[in-house]
Amino acid sequence: MSNFMKKNFYKQREYFEKSAAVRDKKFSFPDGVVESRDIPYIADGQKEHRPQGKENETLPVIINIHGGGLLIGNKEFNRYFCARLCLLGYVVFSVEYRLVPDCSVYDQFSDVSTAMTFIRDNLSPYGGNPDKIYGVADSGGAYLLTNVAAMTKNKKFAKAAHTKAPDFSPNALGLISGMFYTTRFDKIGLFLPSYLYGKGYKKKAIAPYVNIENPEIVSALPPCFLVTSHSDNLEHYTVKFEKALKANRVSHKLLRFGKNKKLTHAFSVFEPFYEESTKTLKSMHEYFQSF
Repeated sequence: MSNFMKKNFYKQREYFEKSAAVRDKKFSFPDGVVESRDIPYIADGQKEHRPQGKENETLPVIINIHGGGLLIGNKEFNRYFCARLCLLGYVVFSVEYRLVPDCSVYDQFSDVSTAMTFIRDNLSPYGGNPDKIYGVADSGGAYLLTNVAAMTKNKKFAKAAHTKAPDFSPNALGLISGMFYTTRFDKIGLFLPSYLYGKGYKKKAIAPYVNIENPEIVSALPPCFLVTSHSDNLEHYTVKFEKALKANRVSHKLLRFGKNKKLTHAFSVFEPFYEESTKTLKSMHEYFQSF
């Protein structure tokens, strides 16, 4: 079963890469954005976008974590989405991280943490404001960002996850179609946990923290802007997580689109030029301005 699942993971990754190549032919990169590629934060890569013509200004920063269910995806897929964020007046860094099954979720937490620390410590050449750093992520990336953000305040969680958390927390998070739950009795929770946390994880220190609704996680979070839609296959995840934020009195806002078959999972990332995607980004930007 293990080898079968791994082959299936790699097959999904191959399909993603082919579909992403077709998608790139559909979009054109917007004017007004300067793109710097593959700035190394460790042996992996990270990418930064900056509004053209604002080279001498100090700008707020967005760190973007791509989605893909922790199994597929890359920072290149999010470049059009990041460019749209950039045009709102941010320096945007797009982070790469290792993928399951080539690693565990602990490695992914570590990659995101290391990237966040590197970015905060190296903002000066890019004119980024270290006092105005926000995190934006979709799907599996939202899961990683949410957990790492909580680790910045909860060192016990970071230790259980074998992760050196950043010594700062983002001012606010933008979480799009988040894959917040990994152990529920559904298509995700039935097969993914052992690949993420390792066999026997229920008896290890990480056990209390595999549930995103753990008050130790939720109460450690900065303000959160949540996005979902009726046609998002993980809409129920966002709705459930929003209730956890409310129960723990964490500042948040939910943008939930109604019935529209084109507004599928993480549509603002997959189709960043939709009118609804523009609304999403502007609403997120307005929310961030309060923090």
